Amino acid sequence: MNAEILFSGNPVRETPRFQLRKLSAPDAEDFFEFASDDALTEHVAWEVHRSLEDTRNFLSAIEQRCESRISYNWAIVERASGKVIGRVSMFEVDEDNDIAEIGYAVGRARWGQGVATEAGKELIRFGFEDLGLNRIEARCNSENFRSEKVMQRMGMTLEGIIREELKIRNEYKSQKLYSILRSEYLASRP
Repeated sequence: MNAEILFSGNPVRETPRFQLRKLSAPDAEDFFEFASDDALTEHVAWEVHRSLEDTRNFLSAIEQRCESRISYNWAIVERASGKVIGRVSMFEVDEDNDIAEIGYAVGRARWGQGVATEAGKELIRFGFEDLGLNRIEARCNSENFRSEKVMQRMGMTLEGIIREELKIRNEYKSQKLYSILRSEYLASRP
């Protein structure tokens, strides 16, 4: 695995509808627009953003996690408008075992439009073809059926349920674990 490509560079990715580029402080206003929606944060550990300052602090923490080589976050930028409409991330990067986890969040106005699937597929391609990963994982709360459908559309396979893995707002939540292997990815390519 070549994690230097991920953490030392600025890996800009392109999809038919979106540009994926490093999420940063200047994205605060666009990010706040969707992160301030309670529906978006219903199934995640991070809290709804109540102010632009919440978003600035969140983006600052994301930048620190990148500098510490913990995670990398891309802004999903809609080509047509130039607006940030979501994010995708790669984290839990295990260089010894060539494994990483991906995640995504998209503003409710774009739900059901394939945004997370398109961006997530590009992260999977990047992970296997550029980084040399062998396994990519993703998780969602067991009740988050929208997120689960995204994982299925990305070609991931359900491995099982991790019981009461996360404590979100003082309630233990079980997580569905999905994954895709390099061999499966390569076999699915035309």
